[in-house]
Amino acid sequence: WVVNQTHHEIHVISNDGSELLATFGERGVAGDDATHYGSPQDVAFMPDGRILVADGLLNNRVIVYDSEMNYLGEFGSQGDGPGQFNTIHSLAVGPGGRVFVTDRSGTNGVNLFRATEDPAVFEFERSIGAPLTLPLDIIVNEDDFWITDLGPLRFINFDFFGNIKYTWLVPRELPDGYLEVHTFSVDPDGNLYGGDNQYGRTQKFVPKPDADPELLIEPPWIAQ
Repeated sequence: WVVNQTHHEIHVISNDGSELLATFGERGVAGDDATHYGSPQDVAFMPDGRILVADGLLNNRVIVYDSEMNYLGEFGSQGDGPGQFNTIHSLAVGPGGRVFVTDRSGTNGVNLFRATEDPAVFEFERSIGAPLTLPLDIIVNEDDFWITDLGPLRFINFDFFGNIKYTWLVPRELPDGYLEVHTFSVDPDGNLYGGDNQYGRTQKFVPKPDADPELLIEPPWIAQ
């Protein structure tokens, strides 16, 4: 799934890259209804197949679809209060029906919502880390999550109750520095990949043999 922010579209491409399977949204047309987006930012998937779209820079909402992209509902709104956003940048799904959504402005930090018995309804639980500078991306694990934040550029590890567990700064200097860790992921072997939209590249980092496992980012949580 590829988000095309500039043209307000989301593309579904086969895993080998050979086939465009579907496109959602209307090219070049921003909107706030069930089938149009306003600079969407991210996509995540619930364990039951529901699809969440962070619609994102213009609309400040998360749209809930079923597994066939039929509209079910949406949550979030613009504002400075708990559970609100001043643009959404990324979202991720965690255990227990948790959905973590970053407020790109940093005002509300990371907003935690929970799924309910109604598949269209997600309830706000708490804001974590507010205020941040500009949270960029997020990985959720079994009992905590990591984000990258800008100014100073850093990784921050929070538990689900909002307590900071660990943080480290990211250097700017070349050859291995970053201006933004705009997106990041971890593979099953524990290798960390960080994309920098300013330097225009992705780097791979391998854990040191003597690294403390508690201080390493694990691969993103998935339902087993």
